[in-house]
Amino acid sequence: MDGDVLWLGLHKTGTTFLQKSLDLSAGELIRAGIAYVGLDEFRRRWTRPLLHDGHPDAPAPGALPEGMRRWLVFDENILALVQHGLTRNGFYPKAGPRARRIADHLGLRQPMIVLGLRGFAGMVPSLYCEALKSTPFKPFRSFLAQPPEAMSWLPLIAQLQAAFPASRVLLYCAEELAGREARLLARVTGLRDQAFTLLSEPERVGFSHKAVMHLHDLSERGPVARSDVREATRRWPRGPEHPGFAPWSAEERKVLNAAYARDLATLRYQASEPRAQLCLLDLASG
Repeated sequence: MDGDVLWLGLHKTGTTFLQKSLDLSAGELIRAGIAYVGLDEFRRRWTRPLLHDGHPDAPAPGALPEGMRRWLVFDENILALVQHGLTRNGFYPKAGPRARRIADHLGLRQPMIVLGLRGFAGMVPSLYCEALKSTPFKPFRSFLAQPPEAMSWLPLIAQLQAAFPASRVLLYCAEELAGREARLLARVTGLRDQAFTLLSEPERVGFSHKAVMHLHDLSERGPVARSDVREATRRWPRGPEHPGFAPWSAEERKVLNAAYARDLATLRYQASEPRAQLCLLDLASG
């Protein structure tokens, strides 16, 4: 755990909480010689200039800051913008070249790739709801670019391994993360669990099923404005009274859960092979 780290998300796997906790732990990271740039600043300096077509600004120089020994880079938008996370070609089909471009600019030396996985039944609706915050409204079934039976994380992991053939890939399951965030940050950085100050404020308000259905109804009568989206989440925030958006049929959910279970079984097998460059963390058992 003493080399560069390239933490790539995924979107909607607790990344905001983890990033803000790293911000709060900046002093410990500096004392350990770990160069970490907060998300907004990192995107301004590098993600947008390097990866957004036609961006007017040049990227900032990528040299390791003086006195630092290694990079901790953490931005899920390196993979893609959230609205481009799911495509007809699968999840994040340009992730490898995009990550390679960031790594080369910053001079990352065989970085450890970190990726949080999540079950498709929860991940895809969350991607959709997050995209609603910044893109024109479209019904969920129009957003759903792949059929449930085709979904898999394996092609994404394979393309990252191809882009970084000498790098170790560290995977974790977002379903195991709650209450174990410090444990994960410690595993990624090599620091102690106690080195991290975790975010105590609540995360952003989520979309309830009622809010999304309201927006669907509005869309049948005319265009949905950004203000309509904000108002729907304000009136019907996700919580005990209004559960989260749940678009799947019982059969679709069964298919999605089975696909995720197959992916995890395959990854555990790959990680068990001799000289494997892949590790699937078991956060639940420590």
